[in-house]
Amino acid sequence: MAATDYIICEGCLGTVYLAKKTKPRKHGPQVMSHDRRPLTEGEQIGVFEHYLRNYCEENNTDTVVITGEGGKPLFEAKLLDVEKD
Repeated sequence: MAATDYIICEGCLGTVYLAKKTKPRKHGPQVMSHDRRPLTEGEQIGVFEHYLRNYCEENNTDTVVITGEGGKPLFEAKLLDVEKD
């Protein structure tokens, strides 16, 4: 299966899952795929670290501000350990 066949979604009690995309249903709400697994905290942090490092490198900054609906700032992340090649 291709990576594009999977999405990251939030389950109950704040658990984050990597799940196979499901097709919309004609009757009733869309259900979560049975082909899924929870993402560990380490995996979630690793994905965010990857995003933060790429963002900072591409935008020549050490900080990213994450915003919610309407552009309201939710939090700010600062890269303290800048790896130099």
